[in-house]
Amino acid sequence: MRDWVLAIAAVIGGLVYLYADSKLPLVRIGDPLGPRIFPAIIGTGIVLSGLLLMVEIRKRRAAAAHAVAAAAAPHPREHERPGVLIGMLVWTALYYLAFEPVGYLVSTVIFLLGLLAVFNRGRHLTNLAVALGFTAVAYTIFDRFLAVPMPEGILPF
Repeated sequence: MRDWVLAIAAVIGGLVYLYADSKLPLVRIGDPLGPRIFPAIIGTGIVLSGLLLMVEIRKRRAAAAHAVAAAAAPHPREHERPGVLIGMLVWTALYYLAFEPVGYLVSTVIFLLGLLAVFNRGRHLTNLAVALGFTAVAYTIFDRFLAVPMPEGILPF
């Protein structure tokens, strides 16, 4: 029940946020979108997150009925969870340390490939596509559109 309340609150909150964004004044100088685009992206993301949570709740309820029968058998990897969390912490710390000297592009692709190799085992082409695609899109948004300089590191451009 709490999940449904959260999902509905997210959708309503996002819609209110988008409505408030639509009331921002238009700026005639500078950027034609003015200060409205970033809040619009955030509001849309909040609404989509709420809707995705609703879909997830429905899937989880359907899977819960199926999982009741399998609940008697212990999960074979249950003992590995602390190791996975510690590994993720160490991997993230290494990413943080490598970010400046190695650069955004290389370090982010390697970081994502490492995580995807653990959580999406055996799907090497998919993992590579996701790591490269996410890194390229995020780099383009931050470097080109938002003018946030990203660390170049070992790459010569």
